[in-house]
Amino acid sequence: MPDAPDTPLDDGLLDELAHLLHEFLTAPTFTAKQRLVEHNARLLLGNEADSALAGLHLTYADDETLLAALSHHQRLLRRCREIGVREAFLELRRQLGEGPAASDPADIDEAEAAALVDTIGEFITAGDWEVSRRWLEAHPELLTASADAVFERLIHTHQARHEMNVVRELVIHRDLLRACREIGVEAAFERTQNPPATLDVIAENTIAVLTGQPGVRAGWQETVRLARIRAAELDDGPMLALLRAVDRLVAGEPPESIAPALGGEHAACWARIVGAVGG
Repeated sequence: MPDAPDTPLDDGLLDELAHLLHEFLTAPTFTAKQRLVEHNARLLLGNEADSALAGLHLTYADDETLLAALSHHQRLLRRCREIGVREAFLELRRQLGEGPAASDPADIDEAEAAALVDTIGEFITAGDWEVSRRWLEAHPELLTASADAVFERLIHTHQARHEMNVVRELVIHRDLLRACREIGVEAAFERTQNPPATLDVIAENTIAVLTGQPGVRAGWQETVRLARIRAAELDDGPMLALLRAVDRLVAGEPPESIAPALGGEHAACWARIVGAVGG
């Protein structure tokens, strides 16, 4: 577990910590919260984060509901520091009476897990999407919660080894299987083989939210924050920087105060957004 920084954070890191704490407090699932902590442990598990949450207790002293939520999240981060991130989230789920979640590999039989590792390995190295689809049809166990849990274990292992090419393939194929469960195999593979232009989607939705559809701002901001987590998983620095900037813009910051360091198509996407919203 990373130690808390010995020196005070500079203004840039303090700003990033503020955004991370907001994202942590509002993340819609335990899985999203856990990934956020895992990818930002130095900031979220440091003394400054604990102090910031304590300060929020004073700010919102009259709001009992919010105080309860702040206390819950502060305790969770402290347990992450004491026993580890994964263990703290498993402990929380057990305290809440949840059964084994799709992201919790702890209770999977090791023989089952080993078989799933082999099956997943063949799936992510199939060579093309048609072969992947045939492999899935022959191995429907890939659509189970146990398979999702093994994916999470593999992603965590390869992240620790800094094998980001493997992590990238695991994340892409895990998300494909989740889409198969949500919208069906045919639709999920069609979307994977013919994806929308991601930067166009980001620009168009952000512009729409800020200029003509303010009522869906919260929903789009949640989508952006979940996309930030995936970009961090994929170690996609340019996309992560763009999404951080979009998140801040949608949250109400003026464009001139954001100024992300972007290049190429990501810079063009940001310029398109700022030009449309009048920055």
